[in-house]
Amino acid sequence: KRYDLARVGRYKVNKKLGLNAGKPITSSTLTEEDVVATIEYLVRLHEGQTSMTVPGGVEVPVEVDDIDHFGNRRLRTVRELIQNPIRVGLSRMERVVRDRMTTQDVEAITPQTLIN
Repeated sequence: KRYDLARVGRYKVNKKLGLNAGKPITSSTLTEEDVVATIEYLVRLHEGQTSMTVPGGVEVPVEVDDIDHFGNRRLRTVRELIQNPIRVGLSRMERVVRDRMTTQDVEAITPQTLIN
């Protein structure tokens, strides 16, 4: 299963870790590069370093985030709020349709009888 960061999340990760500086956002999921850069960032934070240089020569400040800062919060879009309930509903409907396909007569099956 992949975790979708959405455009805003991808932008925030790229900005924090200095990844893909100046390039357009192409992927909204976590990549191996994200994990490696995150681990490097955390190690440098633990060592007390104040900055790190990422590939491409970009200097990134290494600092602890303020959890209460409003810049670290965001509103979720209607799409994000509605996406999970729709996914759950479609998964349930898929399970019911699969069950009905195994129990009903093959010649009598119609899409309407499977869904209703």
